[in-house]
Amino acid sequence: MSQQTTPFLGLPANKKYYRIGETILREGDPSDGWFVLLSGRVGVFKSDFSVAVIEKPGTVIGELGFLLDIPRTATLIAQEATLLMHVRIGVDELIEKHPAIIKKMLTVLAERVVKTTEDWRESVEKIDVY
Repeated sequence: MSQQTTPFLGLPANKKYYRIGETILREGDPSDGWFVLLSGRVGVFKSDFSVAVIEKPGTVIGELGFLLDIPRTATLIAQEATLLMHVRIGVDELIEKHPAIIKKMLTVLAERVVKTTEDWRESVEKIDVY
């Protein structure tokens, strides 16, 4: 385990291996937990368009559906041999017993909002308005 994945030890989870091109989850499917990237690379697709690639060990994936109890908001596909930790724990239990992980999830969400805002700003600046 890397330093980035150490905080997740002790959570109720299963390790899952995915082959290149294998679908991890599909947009619209029910959320049944969240994932931590242990190794590999995951493509994130929204309505069949590539929106991100996740390759940093310790990255939390699928937290939005988990936290909000909504269907999956994107499709995840292994871009290479990938090992994930699939975590299944209730939100209340996670907050009570693992507050550092909730903090990490909030940080990830905040970073994604910043990136989305920057991407939006760049795309708007490219529009030529008369």
